[in-house]
Amino acid sequence: MSNPRTLARRCATQALYQWQMAQGNLADIEAQFLEELAVARELSRRFHAGQVLTVAERDTLEESLEKYCRSRPEEEGEGDALESIALEALLPQCCAPDIHEGYFKELLHEVPARIDVIDAAIGEFSDRPVHELGPVERAILRLGAYELMFKPELPYRVAVNEGINLAKQFGASQSHKFVNGLMDKLARKHRAAEFGRRVQR
Repeated sequence: MSNPRTLARRCATQALYQWQMAQGNLADIEAQFLEELAVARELSRRFHAGQVLTVAERDTLEESLEKYCRSRPEEEGEGDALESIALEALLPQCCAPDIHEGYFKELLHEVPARIDVIDAAIGEFSDRPVHELGPVERAILRLGAYELMFKPELPYRVAVNEGINLAKQFGASQSHKFVNGLMDKLARKHRAAEFGRRVQR
């Protein structure tokens, strides 16, 4: 089961992707995501209470929950599996109310605020300029680099593993291997002491 911060990362990755593609106002993007979350929470509460949702409300809830699902199909050819699952079966897999909103906001605002430093760190180990990376992988790496560089209380393995999982969920096929390799190099540099202690065990 995903914890609230994992769900915040998932949501922030999508929000950062949106920011990268449109260079939209961060406050507007934040408001959009939090509004969608509030709607998902309310519709989820009503559904669990046994209230009958309209067709439009059910569609809205299904679409919203896909952003907050704990897991997605990993087998080849199952990418559309969630689309065919009935709401009654989909809802228990999801936990929209559990997202850590504070961490979502931090990631959404702090990554762009430190983008030059973050991109320079990524660029040091990337085989191509950061702006040429796929937009999904770029968002994931920027988020992961932020955690490695500016969240020392977070174990580096957590940041790396979360990045890998995000790449598996949202990235192109095999992109998780690229994310893993690059974040491992970032960890070696920016978490050298922590990395060294783990290697010595």
